[in-house]
Amino acid sequence: MKKRIPSKSSNYASLIEENAYYVDKTSYIQTLESISDKYIFFLRPRRFGKSLHLSMLEFYYGIQHKDRFGDLFGEYFIGQPENITPLRNSYYILKFNFSAINTQIENEIIQKFDAEVERGIQDFTSAYPIFSEETVNSVLQVKGNVEMFKKFFSMFLQTVPDGKIYLLIDEYDHFTNELFAFNTDHFREIVSRNGWVRKFYETIKIYMGEGIIDRFFATGVTPVTLDSMTSGFNVAKNITLEPEFHNMAGFKESELRGMLQNTIYKEGKFDLDVVISDMRSWYNGSKFSPDVSDRLYNPQMVISFLSSFGSNFTYPREMADINVTSDYKKIANIIAPLSHDDSDNIISEVLNTDRIAEILTIQYNFELPYTKTEAVSLLFYNGLLTIENAVVSMYNYVIPNYVMKQMYWEFFRYKFTMEKELRYDNTKIDRSIMQMFTEGKIDMLVEYVHSILKNLSNRDLQKFSEKHIKMIFMTLLMGNNAYFVKSENENNEGYADLLLIPTQLNPGKDNFLLELKYLKKSNKGNLEVEKSKAVEQVRKYKTELEAEGIICKTYAIVFVGKSEYAFEEL
Repeated sequence: MKKRIPSKSSNYASLIEENAYYVDKTSYIQTLESISDKYIFFLRPRRFGKSLHLSMLEFYYGIQHKDRFGDLFGEYFIGQPENITPLRNSYYILKFNFSAINTQIENEIIQKFDAEVERGIQDFTSAYPIFSEETVNSVLQVKGNVEMFKKFFSMFLQTVPDGKIYLLIDEYDHFTNELFAFNTDHFREIVSRNGWVRKFYETIKIYMGEGIIDRFFATGVTPVTLDSMTSGFNVAKNITLEPEFHNMAGFKESELRGMLQNTIYKEGKFDLDVVISDMRSWYNGSKFSPDVSDRLYNPQMVISFLSSFGSNFTYPREMADINVTSDYKKIANIIAPLSHDDSDNIISEVLNTDRIAEILTIQYNFELPYTKTEAVSLLFYNGLLTIENAVVSMYNYVIPNYVMKQMYWEFFRYKFTMEKELRYDNTKIDRSIMQMFTEGKIDMLVEYVHSILKNLSNRDLQKFSEKHIKMIFMTLLMGNNAYFVKSENENNEGYADLLLIPTQLNPGKDNFLLELKYLKKSNKGNLEVEKSKAVEQVRKYKTELEAEGIICKTYAIVFVGKSEYAFEEL
């Protein structure tokens, strides 16, 4: 029987009870129990399936779910008699979720944190009616998360002397990451030796030492907060980069294929291989270790797409989940502490080549300067870059997929328009792109780029080059789902500036190949010569692509300062 496409809910039991498809990750329960470390940190980008994994652990280990074990796990790996572990349904589960803590008002952060600790304890007392009402009230009336925590553990030890707690923390660093981005001083204050975040984790460490907290699993995005607490919480193992846990969150392509085959796939309704190929371009590509071969699909992006596609087997107009693409300002937060030159170098290199090489920062040290290395590493931890490979200590990072590529261009467009005090006319941009796929022409697009140049100051143009022209084209073309835009597409004849290939949403069939040149106004007399060079250059690229079966409408385009331009179709 076919199952339903899962919702975005992170509640494991609800997913199973609703007959939704679950990508079986339960084998990692065995793997986690097989290692000597019982206190674990696992970092992945946001919306990568971490919360569902925690929920799965909760229902497997929680003593209150013992009678539901067969219903919840019977059809999965860990539910088979030979795979069940001795620790099944043997823990009291205490869980906290810090993902909703708002950091906009500084003096309210600790109040929100205290409230989440209180909520977690309340949920515990509801799940396990082991305390009297008087005891519960005595715990919840205590002021401050650390003191409330200590009171709770004291009461637990008195009530269940032999009880063991499995502590689950979701998004341990959500609010501290936000602070790190825009209020470094306050971040240092709360994670320092006397800071309240550090005190909270020191309290956890105490009760780990006493054996009350027997297991601990926390998810997050970056190691910054963990590293900042140093000896305050040095008992946990960070398994983020370990190859054996690489696939614990996210979907392998074989898992995606299994989901499609067991949910919406019907023979003749759509070509399974074509859909997976398209999804690979948009949503695949994440790799968190140089020592693995699998690249992972982002679960939320996949589910958002399939929820729409499954209703009528047509692609959604918005291929990217708005909750993901709206994160583009995160790029700004990560590079903000750098010098202007360093931040520009990162963005320019990533945008022009889709890649960058840097050492990976495993541990952050706030006694040392925040450099390009730390910034690129944070782009990786946040899922904005991913590992292609590594040579000794140097990692080669790439943009994982087209959704993330769009996010970079959204960021650059935002930055460019703010710095140059420009306003893009989306109607004109859309009409320009429509002309491309309805008429096979680029006249309107080139004219719109020219109109942008005319609004730049002479000072802006002093260091202008072909690279900047290309980046303007990219800001216009990347903001829609009509074309896959490939920058610096390599072939045997060198690099073509821009190669545009229609997406499945595009009713047009034409590919476009663009070669761009830029001359300063003082070199206007060289216009025809440069155009001839561009024509000859792009002709070679065109021939090479045709040999690969890619037929393109091909143009050589030359801009002169901000006064004029010329282009020729081959």
